[in-house]
Amino acid sequence: MIFAATLKNAKFYRASVFVWTLFITYEVMLIYFIAGKFSSISEYISAYIINILLFYINANIVLPLIYKNKKPIYLAVILVLLEFLGYTFLKYAFAEAYDLLNISKFNLLAKPRLQIIQTIWRFIYFMGLSTGYWFALNIIVQRKKISDMEKSKLLDQLNHQKLEKQLIDSEIAYLKSQINPHFLFNTLNFLHNSAIRTSPGLSKPILLLSDIMRYALTEVPLNGKVDLAEEIEQIASFIDLNQFRFDHNLQLSFTITGNTGNLKIIPLILLTPVENIFKYADLKNYENPVKINLDIDDNKLQFTITNRKLRTRRTVMSHGLGLKNLKLRLDAYYLDNHHIQIVENADTYSFKLQITL
Repeated sequence: MIFAATLKNAKFYRASVFVWTLFITYEVMLIYFIAGKFSSISEYISAYIINILLFYINANIVLPLIYKNKKPIYLAVILVLLEFLGYTFLKYAFAEAYDLLNISKFNLLAKPRLQIIQTIWRFIYFMGLSTGYWFALNIIVQRKKISDMEKSKLLDQLNHQKLEKQLIDSEIAYLKSQINPHFLFNTLNFLHNSAIRTSPGLSKPILLLSDIMRYALTEVPLNGKVDLAEEIEQIASFIDLNQFRFDHNLQLSFTITGNTGNLKIIPLILLTPVENIFKYADLKNYENPVKINLDIDDNKLQFTITNRKLRTRRTVMSHGLGLKNLKLRLDAYYLDNHHIQIVENADTYSFKLQITL
């Protein structure tokens, strides 16, 4: 257990170092292309030490304190002000230390207005990144907890006839997620507005991600079901988001036949098998594109996916936890009114889901 935890932490630290290296390289090169020159090594060291400290202090200390506090607004204002004061203090402390040690000279008093604007901008920028990082981790942890809870409750159904009501309660708790989505949406809105000004190509993917997160976190009615049209819209948004990710080179079609109006379905049922496509399918096969078909006949739904498998050096198990949980949820909600058929070989994969809604 200790070895596994240590190994997991080592992987996390390696991943963090790798991501920060890419991010710093990106910023340094971007500034070089804009300004036409590099800053000194000492300036880069001090700047990114301060920014990375702000990022992790905000994500690991400040935001958890705000989240657990009964009056988060007052505490948030105080802690953010303290963060900004500490951020500014460290910036000037590094400048003074470098000056005393004759390492480098930072003339922070020159153009004070510009220095203030730059300090405020970088503070807001890294606060936004840190907040988005914190929410992403919380969503992952929350979904894992709910997934474990869901599996446990569904297994108890073998001995308790009352489990169906408990599962519905679990689904409602899942969609509430016990977090305040306003923080997440405000952060995504901030990143979206920033992207419009600095990198317009990123604004649409951020907007799509915001819509998907809103759908996943919005409370559903007590029966645990949403409009089928909403689930379809999320599939389309998920596909669009991944098209941006793969530079619009995905060979994929999504077709719908029949009338989807006035039909309800439990959320994320159709989205789960679509997610698997982007893990295991050959998405750039022009001769054999991925095909997703949804057919509605009265209240009978048939959802099929066919694709070529992605050829990799390692063996990938296509029946993961996501599909297992999908089957358990279908068994609990639709009892005998559903059927899943999976056919695969070394090269192809086919998924078919039939539900009487």
